[in-house]
Amino acid sequence: MMNNNEPLYAQLIKHYRNGLAEQVHFGLIIHMNKNGIINKIGEDNNYKFYHRSCMKPLQASIAIDLNLDLTQQELALCCASHTGDEMHRKIVLSILNKYNFIPDNLLCAPHSPLSKKEQENLIKTNKNPDKIHNNCSGKHALMLAVCKEKGFSVDEYNNLNHPLSQLIIDNVCRLCETDKNNIVISKDGCTLPVIATSLETLGRGFLNLFTNSKYKKITQAFLRYPYLIGGNYRLDSEIINASNNLIAKVGACGLCVVVNLDKEECLIVKIADSNMDARAFATICSLLQLNWLDKNNIESNQISKLYNKKIQSQDNEVLGEVTSCFNIIR
Repeated sequence: MMNNNEPLYAQLIKHYRNGLAEQVHFGLIIHMNKNGIINKIGEDNNYKFYHRSCMKPLQASIAIDLNLDLTQQELALCCASHTGDEMHRKIVLSILNKYNFIPDNLLCAPHSPLSKKEQENLIKTNKNPDKIHNNCSGKHALMLAVCKEKGFSVDEYNNLNHPLSQLIIDNVCRLCETDKNNIVISKDGCTLPVIATSLETLGRGFLNLFTNSKYKKITQAFLRYPYLIGGNYRLDSEIINASNNLIAKVGACGLCVVVNLDKEECLIVKIADSNMDARAFATICSLLQLNWLDKNNIESNQISKLYNKKIQSQDNEVLGEVTSCFNIIR
């Protein structure tokens, strides 16, 4: 059934080759603070989008509420969509060991790591990926820790009717200042429940989390360990690394949320076709327009690899350019 309130996406990114636009990416951009939307590109019509992995830091707030015995590095992995490198896997195992669990207790499936280095290592050693390689294994390790703390059964902890799921959803709704009756719930790719709200509601949740001194440990985990949140050349990790006051988290299907800690403002980018390159380009363009990053931040850090305006042939001849067609400052 069609939703009559579907969003009206705006053109955000165009790829020009010899003067012709051969790729056009549409989406939505929202710039907001706790009082509401400051500016936006496109019309979201309060359409509900699944938070996907942008929900992870909101879910991780339960670790602070329950005073779980987790280090900043472990908290970072609880919020991560990681690449499965050795540093990520070691910390996931640290969480499991601390709460007397083993990888088999995780209800996420094994999948190939996002890290090319680790993919090559598995091939060389003739090994298959395991559950720890799953980019959501840190979040699942957190769920087991919460079950242990609350005395919940770990059987089917990913079930919507499990008390863990209800506790987590209640907590996320509280941060987002929304009623459970106003959300839509489905199952994420990693088998855990995921909620959908408006983008403004998602942004409010991020602001309520990252500007609240109660959750300072999570904020510090992001700032101190950006490459645990994602990995090399992952958009969120590179935004955090290129700045000293920005928190970022990506989610599947074209989502990225960025919080400016100094200004207590939030940027949400949603790419309609879920293209990851377009998400990176649109997000970085927005950060430059808002002066949250500057040219020096980009050129002196790895984030420059995600903001390549040149379209080149295999022999490095420049054939065209990638351009933005929006301005979030009005």
